[in-house]
Amino acid sequence: MSKQRIETLAEEASKRAQTQYLAKKFGQHVKIVRQYVDYAWAEASKRDGIEPELLIAIMQKESSLRPRVQSRYGAQGLMQVIRKWHGEKLRPSESLFDPEVNIRVGSDILEEYLEMAGGSLPKALKKYSGNARGYSNTVLKESRKLALVAERASGG
Repeated sequence: MSKQRIETLAEEASKRAQTQYLAKKFGQHVKIVRQYVDYAWAEASKRDGIEPELLIAIMQKESSLRPRVQSRYGAQGLMQVIRKWHGEKLRPSESLFDPEVNIRVGSDILEEYLEMAGGSLPKALKKYSGNARGYSNTVLKESRKLALVAERASGG
């Protein structure tokens, strides 16, 4: 079996394990959660220093994986993006309630904050959360948990 094929199988096992873990944790349908996992993996693959587990952990913390949630501050969707602050990252026809759009824009924001923070993930997460107490630690802890779920499933 080729190295590429082995990596593909390992990635699929990782995604499947993360999907099962999240679907059970949040009481959501596996098919829906799998979409979010796939979007997170796709976005992370386009960026340096951002792992899919980090994006998924942010979604958990921000919205409990509910794509249509909106805060009283106007933050919308899985990653709780505020259009008026990040409108330049969206086309006028795009909705932040669309999981694919929301994860793309949330990833853009995190990538921008990571650059501003000189590569410091805790600092970038602090900015992402608007300085919420304990946010960075909570997200990083869940991100590690998701990575462990993936690693166990892929035989890593």
